[in-house]
Amino acid sequence: MGRRTIRRAAGTVTFLDHLHSPGRLFDTVTGRNGGRAEADVAALRSGEGREVSAFVRDGRRFRQGSLILEPGAAAPVVWRPYRFPGRRGTALALTGPFHVRGVGPVEGPGSPAVDRGAFRLLSVEAADRSWELAVPAVDVPLVRAALRLPAGS
Repeated sequence: MGRRTIRRAAGTVTFLDHLHSPGRLFDTVTGRNGGRAEADVAALRSGEGREVSAFVRDGRRFRQGSLILEPGAAAPVVWRPYRFPGRRGTALALTGPFHVRGVGPVEGPGSPAVDRGAFRLLSVEAADRSWELAVPAVDVPLVRAALRLPAGS
C-alpha cells in the first residue's frame, strides 16, 4: 500500500505554493486564511492528515521541521525534522496522552530563529516528555485538535 498524500495546513505555505496559488500569497500577506484553517480541522476530524510547519525547542535552539498529523495512524502526531538534500532526519513520534500546558508568544532561548509574529509556542506535556512546539498561529487549533485524538482513531 502506498503512502497517503498529506496536504499542508493553512499556515504552512511554501514558495511553490505561492506560485501555484497566488491567492494564498494574498491571504498570507493580509493575515487571512480564506476559511482553510477551519476546513483543516474538519478534515482532520474526518480522518484526513495534514502537515504543519513546526519548530521544536531542542535545548537552547529551535530545530525546523514539520508535524505530521495523521488520524488513524499508530502514531497520529509525528515531528519530522527538516532535511537538507542528501541527509536524513529521524522522525519522532509524540506519545500521548497529551496535555497542552499553554499557548503563547515564541520567547526564550532560540526564539530569534522563529518568525515570532507568525508563530505561537505550544507547551505540551506528552506521556514520555515535554515538548515546546512553535507552529503557525493559524494552525494552533488544528494542532490542538490532533493532540486530542486517540492513537489509531
